[in-house]
Amino acid sequence: MMKNTLKKVLPLTLCTAMVLSACSGAAKEADSTGEGTQPDPDQTYDISYTGQWCYSDYEDGSFAEKMIEDALNINITVEKAETSDTIDLLLASGEMPDCMWTESKTPNWMQEQELIRTIPRSMVQQYCPKIIEYYEKNPLIYKMVLNPENEDEFTCLAGLTFQFVDYYLPGDFYRYDWIENLGIDLGVNVEQVSDRLYVADDGITLSKFIEIMDAFVNQDPDGNGQNDTIGATAPDWGIGLIGQFYSAYGFMRDINNADGKAEQCYAMNEYKEFLKGFQDLYAKNLLDTEIISNDRTIAWEKVNTGVAGYWLSSMNTLNSWAMDRPPLTLLERDPDAKILATPGLKPDGGEVMAAVNPTPAYGKFYVNANVDDAKLAKILEFFNYTIFGDGDKEVMAKLLFGEKDVDWKWDETGEIPVKINKLNSGDKGTWSFSQFGQTEEVTKWVGEEELFQAGGKYWSSSEDGSWLKWQHRPYKTDLANETGYEKINQSISGDLDAYVASYRTQAVLGQIDVDDTWEDYLKELERIGYDTMMDELEAIPSIEEMIEEYAK
Repeated sequence: MMKNTLKKVLPLTLCTAMVLSACSGAAKEADSTGEGTQPDPDQTYDISYTGQWCYSDYEDGSFAEKMIEDALNINITVEKAETSDTIDLLLASGEMPDCMWTESKTPNWMQEQELIRTIPRSMVQQYCPKIIEYYEKNPLIYKMVLNPENEDEFTCLAGLTFQFVDYYLPGDFYRYDWIENLGIDLGVNVEQVSDRLYVADDGITLSKFIEIMDAFVNQDPDGNGQNDTIGATAPDWGIGLIGQFYSAYGFMRDINNADGKAEQCYAMNEYKEFLKGFQDLYAKNLLDTEIISNDRTIAWEKVNTGVAGYWLSSMNTLNSWAMDRPPLTLLERDPDAKILATPGLKPDGGEVMAAVNPTPAYGKFYVNANVDDAKLAKILEFFNYTIFGDGDKEVMAKLLFGEKDVDWKWDETGEIPVKINKLNSGDKGTWSFSQFGQTEEVTKWVGEEELFQAGGKYWSSSEDGSWLKWQHRPYKTDLANETGYEKINQSISGDLDAYVASYRTQAVLGQIDVDDTWEDYLKELERIGYDTMMDELEAIPSIEEMIEEYAK
């Protein structure tokens, strides 16, 4: 039976008392839990760091960096390593910074390599009580970050984002002006929510989708008298968006419940039907011939130039951060273009299935094994400042958007930052420290601009969007790394991913008969280690069972 860690969290009133007590006296020697530890108020601490948007072109001494240094009396050295490869090189060199954000390394691996120290829970409660509040509201996060051998300490801290859970669904986009030109009855209710944005109240059925793609390819939807338009295009196969197509065949990306057994989507019988269906669509020229490419810019350009009338995306691409891609680039280039957003595809007689994250946890914040408690206290101040702006929303706005009244200003309500100078992420240090601090308020700042808000009643959790009922968490996920799943996955993922991609490509291109080769495909997955990997998950409860346990 899973332990209910909620009962072990100190009450917030006690956390507050600890903070007041610690602040009233001189710095104390840490006990075994770190409780009461304070940084030396007369010392300027040197803190090395890396995180999101810390590319090689990061500007040392950036606006955000200097603001943090001045506020906390620290000197920051930013290690320029963000991608998995560069982080691997950084760690292999023995130069792990004092603290870092990454999503590519598990706590188990970091501990096995003796790279990190644990973080006393009492110190997090003392310096970051707000993060504890979020963990209490979303207790599955405890499974991800508490030390399984000692629940009074964390192996790492998780940040937050509400963009990918309980916020909005991924979406499908169509050229609605083409649909109008062709007189296609979509079989769903469509509402015009802004000048050129239309929204469907339900998913498009697979049979209707095929009808639309056939018309886009063969019936001159743009009315130029030429046979120069194509069917479905998609960003790529590598970032999960292609999984939106799976909904049309009755399953979703990631780990599904296959008659009570955890299965990756690519090992399910429904996936076999998806491959056969796509093979048929490809043979009929209803899919972009380059749909299997991993270069999403190819698809974007085909949409932006009016060649393609359907693509996959997520609803937050209606916001200005996505000016380099459709739909915004298309709307800017073609004043006659109209866009239809739908929650996805569904089987005839079925429902949309959209995969969402099980928690709002975002990223992992690790602390170097050589950091002592006094410096850890300062690092936790740094964590709290960059995640929550130390309780000051203007600080958070500066960390995200740059200089006030230069790069942004408050709107007329004084609640929402309005961009003046649209910086790229990383410019002036924006997002480099605060990427993983997307509270509900910040999520609205970055995810609810005017065009997004126009259809918010469908996809925004702040409006209890009607599309949200189709969100589904994965069936099982080893949140605490308490099985051998992740270790096996890391050891076989190279061969496994390559084989799945190769088989998929051959299937879609019609180079193999899926029915005839499916059993051999499954046997090869087993040989690589798939069955051994998935058997590990049978030892842990499902996500829904975990939620029920924490609710007791």
